[in-house]
Amino acid sequence: MKILSVFIENKPKKLSKIIEELSREGISISGLAIADAGDFGIVRLITNDVKKGASILSKHEMIANIQEVVGVNMENSNVADVARILGENSINIEDALGYGFMDNQKILVLKVDNIELANKVLSKKGFKIY
Repeated sequence: MKILSVFIENKPKKLSKIIEELSREGISISGLAIADAGDFGIVRLITNDVKKGASILSKHEMIANIQEVVGVNMENSNVADVARILGENSINIEDALGYGFMDNQKILVLKVDNIELANKVLSKKGFKIY
C-alpha cells in the first residue's frame, strides 16, 4: 500500500491548502495522520491516487513523497494480534500512522522495516492486506 507524505510548515491554513488542492482535482482522502516536529510537520494521507496527488501538490510547491506502508484490514481483528505476529517474525514496527479506510473497511496503517515479509506473514495468517 502506498500513502502520500507531505512536508509542511506548522501554521494555520497549511493543512487546509493541501486538502483543498487535492479535493479540487478529485483526490479523495480516506485517512490522515500528522506528525508534529515543532515548526514543521509531516502529513500522511491515504488517498485514491497517490501519484496524481503527489503531482498536484508538487505543482503548488509542496514537498510530497509516496511512501510504502502496510495496510491491514482490522474489521475482525485487533492491534495486539498484528503486533504479536510481526514481532514473532522479527519485523519491527517503526511507525503507526493510525487508522484509515479502504473499500469501506477499517485498516491499520504501519511503517515496518520489512514490508514484503510483513505482507507475506500477515496474509498467511488470514489478514487482508492493502
